[in-house]
Amino acid sequence: MQKHLIFGIVITLLLALAGCGGNSSSQEPTLGKVLLNEGFNEPGAWETFTGGNANLQVLDGVYRITTASEGYIWGLNEQAHNDVVIEVETNQLSAHENNAYGVMCRADTSNNGDGYYFMISGDRFYTIAKGEGPEVRPLVDWTKSNTINGGRARNTIRAVCIGNYLALYVNGKLLAQTNDNTYTSGYTGLSATAFEGGNSDITFDNMTIWEASLGN
Repeated sequence: MQKHLIFGIVITLLLALAGCGGNSSSQEPTLGKVLLNEGFNEPGAWETFTGGNANLQVLDGVYRITTASEGYIWGLNEQAHNDVVIEVETNQLSAHENNAYGVMCRADTSNNGDGYYFMISGDRFYTIAKGEGPEVRPLVDWTKSNTINGGRARNTIRAVCIGNYLALYVNGKLLAQTNDNTYTSGYTGLSATAFEGGNSDITFDNMTIWEASLGN
């Protein structure tokens, strides 16, 4: 099923820190210092938005995003990063499968939607995309993979942003990689959307951000 990446409403949310497609050959990242290790156990440490068709909040030890809009919503941390690896555990609670959720790297500090998106869906598709101006466009076309647990299920997403190299791992397997040099620095984010009039209810937990470089 084709995914239509339509940029809609933007909800500005600054999250406080406590903090294979494509055209490149596979490159193994080397992890360095941990920049953030977040278990979402402190409700007061994360900003909250509730209202309308979108809600973002720490709830019962997870960060939860619910939305009934085709526009992406996101929360960003407030420390700029350059070369990082980001990993987070996700759990889809909603039944609607034509959605998208995942992480962002190098998101624009003005919260305008610019940045790189590493997304999966309830119907087992994945993409690496770029937010630029009013739209989010795939750098790697939406592709289906049985590596992704579909529907109401848990998945672990790992995003690699090192130099111009971008890669998406799901449940420990490399699914997509590409190169793009539009953005070199920015914030880390969590994002979700829904398509075809459905809704998304996604939780995020145990997020880690490492400094990273590419191995030999």
